[in-house]
Amino acid sequence: MQILHSEREFLGPASVLALGTFDGVHIGHAALIRRAKALADELSASAIACTFDRHPLWVLDPARMPRQLTDLDEKLRKFALLGADCALVQRFTPELSNMSARDYLLNLVAAMRARAVVVGEDHRFGRRGEGDAHLIQALAGEAGFRAVVVPPVLDGGDVVSSSLIRSLLASGEFARAERLLSID
Repeated sequence: MQILHSEREFLGPASVLALGTFDGVHIGHAALIRRAKALADELSASAIACTFDRHPLWVLDPARMPRQLTDLDEKLRKFALLGADCALVQRFTPELSNMSARDYLLNLVAAMRARAVVVGEDHRFGRRGEGDAHLIQALAGEAGFRAVVVPPVLDGGDVVSSSLIRSLLASGEFARAERLLSID
């Protein structure tokens, strides 16, 4: 898997972007990346997992920074196991956090020659988290890409999320947390 640190490094003719912070790369994230890979294969494009070099709260509000479930190296290893052709690891900066969701998405789609953007239904991005799956769907026709919103993965009636896994770890439910983090 190729690791890119800027969208300008992408040289392929087309891509399918899987967007997310991907904290922990759990089974919900795995479903999203696998969907992006399947769509990329269908469209003869590169499947690209787009993430950041650090959790956004590390820059925006360090006091609220959640416990890190995996480091960047482990995250990248999991992306490769899930079939991503590339990982775009953008540096999360105050300047990036102040970019409007619309500008962020349209710039990313153009630079990466994205034919599709795949997100979870709760994904937020852009200044103050103003961007969401609805914005991606609204911009898809205008910018000429497909918007794919992956429904949440459930486990025992709970939506699988990094917050759920942190809660399980805090309450000593290590086996369940480990199962949710296992993508094999």
